[in-house]
Amino acid sequence: MTGSMGRSSSALEHSHLYAWEVHQVCDSRHQQGPCGTCATEQSARACVEAALSAAARPGVHSWGLLSRVPAAPRQPKSSWLSTPIARAALGPDGTVAWQPPAGRGLVPVRAPEAGPTQSRGENLPRALARFGGTVQRYRLAAGLARREVAERLRCAEAEVERVENAEGMPSRGFAVEADRLLGADGALAALWPSLVKSAYPDWFWQVIELEQQASFVQEFETVAIPGLLQTEAYARAVFTTAHPVAPALQIEQYVTARLDRQRILERRDPPRIMITLDEAVLRRRVGGSRTMSEQLGHLVTLAELPKVHLQVIPFSVREHPGGMTPFRIMGFREGPDVLYGESFIGGQVTNDAHQLRQHQLAFNLIQANALSPQDSRTLMSRLRKEIDGGPD
Repeated sequence: MTGSMGRSSSALEHSHLYAWEVHQVCDSRHQQGPCGTCATEQSARACVEAALSAAARPGVHSWGLLSRVPAAPRQPKSSWLSTPIARAALGPDGTVAWQPPAGRGLVPVRAPEAGPTQSRGENLPRALARFGGTVQRYRLAAGLARREVAERLRCAEAEVERVENAEGMPSRGFAVEADRLLGADGALAALWPSLVKSAYPDWFWQVIELEQQASFVQEFETVAIPGLLQTEAYARAVFTTAHPVAPALQIEQYVTARLDRQRILERRDPPRIMITLDEAVLRRRVGGSRTMSEQLGHLVTLAELPKVHLQVIPFSVREHPGGMTPFRIMGFREGPDVLYGESFIGGQVTNDAHQLRQHQLAFNLIQANALSPQDSRTLMSRLRKEIDGGPD
């Protein structure tokens, strides 16, 4: 009897359990979702698939992780040494796709090649009315006039009025500060994401979510200043040109959403940003001389940040691997890099190893052909002086 029990205990010490966990990214915030431990791998996979299916809704990017852990009940869970087995993510058709542990659990997505652009989120005027009404309700409950709110938020009274009347786009900072001032207990901060939900088509939201998670970004651009580096005026000029018949309020929504993406540069540990621009991007006076001068000055300032590496391919370089096709590579602390390519009608995200190797080599060669970071800053400063001293 004693010998039999000893063998059972020994077998148990050397057997395994299967731990599973689900992660979610919503409104650029990451959180760990459901998790658990199962006796069999099949049961654990079923739990992941059920949790992913339950989490499937607009605005949420989810992935699951399956690991093998030793079944040692006398040890605390925190001391378990887990071995990743697989990752999982929902495919476009709603089915769960499993990948080896080296994968990021991401599925390639492609923009529609025809038809109207689809965006997630509610109608902008309705979202603005809901937000503005909530601001006004909490302001009145706090017994404050618009002037008093404006003074404490360090903004114009007209801005508070426009927000309450659903005539203006508030920034995330406005929502957070107003929430604190008016004692809204998170209600305004929670409503703000709804104001930018429809600023981008569905297919681009995965790019934004990946951008928020990235530990580095490598980008080559031939057409315009990348969104992470744009000034407000430059972004407004870009969107106004791209959407000539869009209402002014919608343009402001686009601009607000783009500037909000740049918050990743203000983190305590921001991603490393490595961007190479074709010289034509710097010479194209988007928005006019004043806007472009401000943009060039902004680039020079950003290029001095420790984690921003900015280079320029001068006109003197006649040929280089990038050609005229912009692309971006995003890297992560776990899993493979992700490639994003864009065209006039849409974009595509992929973690295909062959594509990544080709574009990584191209980016390395582009950097080798570009001016040094210091010479690039000198060129940008010189072009700014030329703009300031010449006609529009």
